[in-house]
Amino acid sequence: MWAKILLTALCLLMIWGAVRFDPSRPRSLLASKASDGPHLRLITWNIGYAELEDDSRAHTSDLHGVAETILSNDPDAVALQELTGPEQLRVLLGYLQGRYRGAVALPGNSDRVDAVLVKDRDARFENLPADGKYAIAAAFHLRPQSPAVVLVSAHADAFSATRRRTFTGEMIDWTRGRLRGSIVLIGGDFNFELDAKDESHFYTDNVKNDSEAYSYVLKYFRDLGRDAGYTAVNDRRIDYVFGPPETVFLHRAEVLRSAGAGKMDHWPLLVEVAL
Repeated sequence: MWAKILLTALCLLMIWGAVRFDPSRPRSLLASKASDGPHLRLITWNIGYAELEDDSRAHTSDLHGVAETILSNDPDAVALQELTGPEQLRVLLGYLQGRYRGAVALPGNSDRVDAVLVKDRDARFENLPADGKYAIAAAFHLRPQSPAVVLVSAHADAFSATRRRTFTGEMIDWTRGRLRGSIVLIGGDFNFELDAKDESHFYTDNVKNDSEAYSYVLKYFRDLGRDAGYTAVNDRRIDYVFGPPETVFLHRAEVLRSAGAGKMDHWPLLVEVAL
């Protein structure tokens, strides 16, 4: 008898505690506070062509359309992949009417380069070596007193999952050194094929390597564009924006499928977060 009374009392006490100390309330307050903070809008976009074309790198004739998409969406920073080199960046910056600064990565062992664009006139750029090639990072501030933001533009190998895994691991290890003092985000084309049923008609040579590379990213970052849908032809989601799991609040993630020109096979992924 006394045991039943004690168990009933403990049950009522647990229910009271759940109501009194509702864990959803502080999370809601935290999210509300974050959503009121400064907003950071990013775009990542592989502006190259499908591999079936003679030259699958970005075409200079498409850069005016690329600039129009950037200007109409007004991001604070942009990660681009598959430019031919600094000359294309110069042309693009001209179309952007002086609103952005930019830099391209060193070419390394590739015939195409990544680029990053930012509005902040005091932004600093740094090359990031990984698997014999380079990503490019920009460090900037949204406001003078706001935390530093680091955006990395990256492009993993299209044909080898083993190389994607190596590239991703080395890139993540580089960014980990910046995590404590900055808000680090990564935008780029990682070419991950995470669904085994797709392996037969894409470039993946080892789904296990892609899965492990993706899992390694998620140890330190959140996949901010996860629910935005496919980003490239044949319903492929291979373009990503990764961000901190706790210090940013996701406001919007959208694939801009009305954008593009020529025979591009990717659409830009736009992500907006509150800091």
